[in-house]
Amino acid sequence: MAPRRTDLPSPALLALLDDWLPGRRWYPVKGVEVRHVPWISFALDEPDGAPRATGGAPRVVLHLLRLVGDGVELVVQVPVVLEPDDAAVTVGPSRIGEVVEDGVTWVVHDGAAHPAGWAALLAASAWDDAAPAAVDLEGGRALAVEQSNSSVLLPGTAGGTMLKVLRAIAIGPNPDLTIPRALAAQGWAGVPRPLAWLEVTWGPEDDAAARPERALPGPDPEADGGPGSAPERSAHLAILSEFVDGARDGFDLACAYAGQDASFADLAVDLGRVLADLHAALREAFGTGSPVDAPWLVADLRRRSDEAVASSRALARRAEAVAAFWDRTAARLEGVTRVPDALPRLQTVHGDLHLGQVLHARRFGWKVLDFEGEPLRPVAERTRPDLALRDVAGIVRSFDYAAAVGRATNPGWAVQARSAFLDAYARADTAGVDRETSEALVRALTLDKALYEVVYESRNRPDWEPIPLAAVDRLVAGDG
Repeated sequence: MAPRRTDLPSPALLALLDDWLPGRRWYPVKGVEVRHVPWISFALDEPDGAPRATGGAPRVVLHLLRLVGDGVELVVQVPVVLEPDDAAVTVGPSRIGEVVEDGVTWVVHDGAAHPAGWAALLAASAWDDAAPAAVDLEGGRALAVEQSNSSVLLPGTAGGTMLKVLRAIAIGPNPDLTIPRALAAQGWAGVPRPLAWLEVTWGPEDDAAARPERALPGPDPEADGGPGSAPERSAHLAILSEFVDGARDGFDLACAYAGQDASFADLAVDLGRVLADLHAALREAFGTGSPVDAPWLVADLRRRSDEAVASSRALARRAEAVAAFWDRTAARLEGVTRVPDALPRLQTVHGDLHLGQVLHARRFGWKVLDFEGEPLRPVAERTRPDLALRDVAGIVRSFDYAAAVGRATNPGWAVQARSAFLDAYARADTAGVDRETSEALVRALTLDKALYEVVYESRNRPDWEPIPLAAVDRLVAGDG
């Protein structure tokens, strides 16, 4: 039951969504005035087994809306369920409001939080193997967590699954599907296996309609000779994956350990090994590129550093020490650029790794999630080969935040976790790069991330600014 093109949202429905969207946690634009412009809509026929309403079945429609504003080029997915106002089925938390269309009053629900929406999405999805005999929505619930997509736990479907409804939409195969599928296909068990996915397609005429603001990040539709010659394009709107039963969010777990001043070293060792295994599996699945260009890397990191220093008073006071750090890094890497294979090769990476992107359970250890990367960046940019050590730096920075948020009283808690993690990763890494070079690169990438965090925290959570500032001071002083 493939999605079919349907009418764009009515003015009444669009006005309702205009008021509702900015308050959503996943809404990608904060503090910026944008217009919601209907772009493409897909209808999903109600599958057997979905909740029925008296007076007629609920309608399920996936609306793709362009966010148009100063410098904004985005598209978001808004799935809605429209029930007749006499519907017997009522799902309170999903309710958005009511609209009147052609004299009929409809109750409008967020489709990502309504059972009819879940059933329709799954019925329209392609399944990796055979579809289950029945989609059981009993016990299903939308998760109320801070994230850029909408997730639904479906414990009765396919042995327990998690449905992710993607919100910020970009052209091309989503890496949160393609990467875990490739890893699972070669037997790497450190990632939940995708079971089903919903993909939609559209033609070049739709891209031409959106072109004035270039709302949907992706390849230029005119690159092959103009809109008329551009191929059909596609995007993923939902992914169903195995549910990791009994697991705990890695950041919450680390915070709990920090709050009790309990050593996280053993768990950090296991995580270091798993991350090294992940990078090896990614090299096996997707191959590798050329060795990193060290002079270019240092120049790019220095450029980003200069921008951060110019944006933060606290960093401006440290400008001289930060500049000296980059001088030392450039000198350290200069000696290895002339040695064959002395520098790591670019490869597929996670790209946005931190403790909140991993799960842990006693019976299976660590699993890695969310390979989507930054959803506001084009897919091609997110999947570009990078340094695997950037993922390492992301975990390193998480330990400082876990110590702060967990209120560790032992000042050595994060040091111990960080050291255990880095040592385990280095011992298990099979990339073939000497340890001193890897350590220099990790320090550089960690400082890059800490500088970004200082600017972010100063603008959004000033009380948290000391967390990354302490890391900046430690790194530029050469203390780790």
